[in-house]
Amino acid sequence: MRRLFARPWTRLVLGRRARVDAFATLADLAAAGFELEAALAVLADGAAGQRQHARARLFAAWRRDLLSGRFQSRLADTLPAAESTVFAAYGRIEPARLFAAAARVARLRERQVRAIAQALAPPVGLVLFSLALLWLAAGHFIPEMERLVPPEHWPGAAGAVRAAASFLYDHTTAVLVSGVLGLGILLRLLHAWRGAGRTLADRMAPFSLARTLAGSAFFFTALEFLAAGLDLNDRTFEDLKRHASPYARHRIGTIQAHMARGAGFGRAMTLAGHGFPDPALIPIVAALDGVADGADRLARFAERWTERADSLRARAAGLATGLFGLVALATGVAIDALFTLMTLAGAVPAAP
Repeated sequence: MRRLFARPWTRLVLGRRARVDAFATLADLAAAGFELEAALAVLADGAAGQRQHARARLFAAWRRDLLSGRFQSRLADTLPAAESTVFAAYGRIEPARLFAAAARVARLRERQVRAIAQALAPPVGLVLFSLALLWLAAGHFIPEMERLVPPEHWPGAAGAVRAAASFLYDHTTAVLVSGVLGLGILLRLLHAWRGAGRTLADRMAPFSLARTLAGSAFFFTALEFLAAGLDLNDRTFEDLKRHASPYARHRIGTIQAHMARGAGFGRAMTLAGHGFPDPALIPIVAALDGVADGADRLARFAERWTERADSLRARAAGLATGLFGLVALATGVAIDALFTLMTLAGAVPAAP
C-alpha cells in the first residue's frame, strides 16, 4: 500500500519543474566535488529553510536510501517512468552526468506535457461545463417546462435533451463512476495494448499522443546514455526497458532485436515498422546513423523538435477540434429544443 501511493505523493511534493531544479542542483553539486550523500543533505536543508518540510523529508528519505543501498529502487518506485529510466544506469554513469541527464529529460517532458495540456484544457473544460449545465437543467429548468408542456408533447430534440439530462441527474453517481472507469480503461489501453491493431490506432489521437510521449521518453534517455559514453547494447536496452510500460517495452524490444542483427539505431526503428518513437523522428535518426557526432546532432534536433512540439500540438489540436465539435452539436440541439419548448408553451409566438 505504501508503494502504491509513493509515486503520486512524490509528484505532489516535488512537481516536474521542482524535479528539474532538484536534479540540476544535484548535478551542479556533484560536479563541484560533493558526494551524493552530502548533496542530498544540502537539498534537504535548503527545503527545510524554505519551510518546505514535506520536500525536505523526501530528500532526507532519498539520502537514507542511498546509504542503505536502495536509492535506485526508491527512484524507480517514485519518479515518473521517463525519469526513473535515466536512473536505471545508476552506477554506470557518474552522478553529475546522471542528474544533468535526468534534468534534461524532465525538462523536455515538461514541455511536451504543457503543449498537450494547453491544447486540451479548453475543450475538456467546456465539455465538463456543458455537462454541469445539463445536470442543473434537469434539476431546475426542465421540471418547470414540464408544468407548461407535458413531456409526451415534447418533440424529438427536446425529448432527447430531457432524456439525457434526466438520466444524468437521476444517475449522477453511476455516470461519475462510469466516467472514471472509462478513463482508467483508456489509460490501461494506452500503456498496455501492444498487439494487433495498435500500430493502426497509433495514427489517431489519443493513441498517437501516447506513442509520442512514451517514444520520446525512450529516445531522450537513449541520447543521454549515448552522450555519457554508453553503447546501445543489450544491457543498455534492458536498462531502457526496465521501468517502461508494457507497450513501450515491446516497442523498445523490437528496436533492440533489429539492432542485435546489425541495424543502426534509426534503421532499426524503420524496420520495426511501428512509427516508434515518432514518425517525425525516425527519418532523421536513420539519416544520422554512423555519422560522426551523430549523437550530438540528434540531441540538438531533439531539443528543437521538443521546443516546437509541432506534432504533439497538431494531434492534440485534432482531438480538441473533435471535442469542440461534440459540444457545438450538443449546444445546437439544446438551443433548438429550448426554442421549440418556448413556442409550445406560448412564450414565443408560433410562426404563421
